[in-house]
Amino acid sequence: MSADAPRMLDARRTVEARRMVVEACRVLYRLGLVDYMGHPSVRLPGDLMLIKPRHSLDISRPDRITPDQLAVIDLDGTLVEGEHEPPGERFIHTAIYRARPDVHAIVHTHQPMATVMGIAGEPILPVLHVQSELVRTPVPVWPCAKLVTDERLGDQLAEALGQHRVCHLRGHGIVSVARELPEAVVNAIHLEQLAEANWKVRAIRGRPRVIPDDEIDQRAAAGSSWEVRWRYYSQITEGANP
Repeated sequence: MSADAPRMLDARRTVEARRMVVEACRVLYRLGLVDYMGHPSVRLPGDLMLIKPRHSLDISRPDRITPDQLAVIDLDGTLVEGEHEPPGERFIHTAIYRARPDVHAIVHTHQPMATVMGIAGEPILPVLHVQSELVRTPVPVWPCAKLVTDERLGDQLAEALGQHRVCHLRGHGIVSVARELPEAVVNAIHLEQLAEANWKVRAIRGRPRVIPDDEIDQRAAAGSSWEVRWRYYSQITEGANP
């Protein structure tokens, strides 16, 4: 391997990471999980991360963001590369990356149904067969509606998240984490679908049947992967023009 090979590999990975963040922004926006706020990120080598920039006159609809508009920041939240400032709540991402070496992708949204369930303090129960693997244990809650604009608040949120894949920010939104960005996006989508199903059952004063672990295990063993689901959501939103 030549001396330049590692550098070339990192460059290709960064190009792919930029493409993936842009695609995640599009999917989240066109499925109604974010508006002009909310942001995905991915971890980069060298204690850096790539993140959707702060909304502004130039950065508005997430589905129109381009790869060159993304921000590269370090784990202190300092802008390292890019013409646009990172979001004020970049400390959601920096704190979780510091606390969770297994996490390489983060999504923060204000998605409506999951946020409402968090506000109400109502559990999102495993009632849908595909989505229920995400909520075998209760979704943890960070009981705070503050903007996560400093390291102290970021550390509090990371502690509330613990080793879970999703977390409520009460009166604010949710965070979803994974090893790959598409998986974090799919988890956010599934959380919203579960929240809506739980809300509808309560609205008709029904008694939700909680799917037991053995049935979740059976479906998980026979079902498709998050990669397949990501492909579906990416394709159905590709030509949408809301």
